[in-house]
Amino acid sequence: MTIRIVTDSTADLDPATLERHGIVVVPLNVHLGEQTFLDTVTLTKSDFYLQMQASQLLPRTSQPSAGAFQEAYEQIIAQGETAAIASIHISSKLSGTVNAAQTGAGLLTDPPPIVVIDSNSTTLGLGNAVLAAAEAAESGADMDGVRAACISASERTRVLLFVDTLEYLQKGGRIGRARAFLGTLLRTKPLLELRDGEIEGIERPRTRQKAIDRLFQTIVRTPHPEHIEILYGTTPDDAQSLADRVKAALPEIPVGIVQVSSVIGVHTGPAALGASILRLPG
Repeated sequence: MTIRIVTDSTADLDPATLERHGIVVVPLNVHLGEQTFLDTVTLTKSDFYLQMQASQLLPRTSQPSAGAFQEAYEQIIAQGETAAIASIHISSKLSGTVNAAQTGAGLLTDPPPIVVIDSNSTTLGLGNAVLAAAEAAESGADMDGVRAACISASERTRVLLFVDTLEYLQKGGRIGRARAFLGTLLRTKPLLELRDGEIEGIERPRTRQKAIDRLFQTIVRTPHPEHIEILYGTTPDDAQSLADRVKAALPEIPVGIVQVSSVIGVHTGPAALGASILRLPG
């Protein structure tokens, strides 16, 4: 008997990692005009970003239905050998996904324990939390141990990004404490951080190159990194260049590159660039 892990499509974990750990993903919805897609299932990242840049319409997102979670949990239970389920999701300050997961769990009849955990993060802040939970479960940890590993990884992950405009975060209702930057951002590229589950402004570089430089400086000055991922939407060349700079500055630290999910891209807009930094414990 084991503890199974469920997450959502904003975790940005690659398919091989998901398969290796048996992690089940419930996708969020992406709305492009009159069409609705399942994030990473019926709409790939590359197709989304192409459509986003070509369309005059602002894309939208919505959380999965409670029924989608109910179905996911039922499928896991039907496989047998499930002692409990840890369902770990995007910050409740950014999405209603946690509430949908809780409602979906309540629709089941006599299930094993299902614990819904608010990661207080997203993208690889969530992904690192999910992976830590899966590894704890595989090592034989009980639910308290799985939850502790999950929360520790989330709290140790720093998520940074800059955007070309706050329009997407503002219109999507995810601007959080970065709202203070509105009205003062003509010709700036705001540098942002995910703190306590919501977006907060750090500073206001004037140009894209200055924003990349400040992002680089913030990454390499973050103490005790365990591994770093550069996050991007539509600018892989910028991501690769930034990753190369970070590798040169921190040659002993693993550095990867991850294209963020369509749902994240809806709210950050095209050309956003960021980083996920998992810090060592202690």
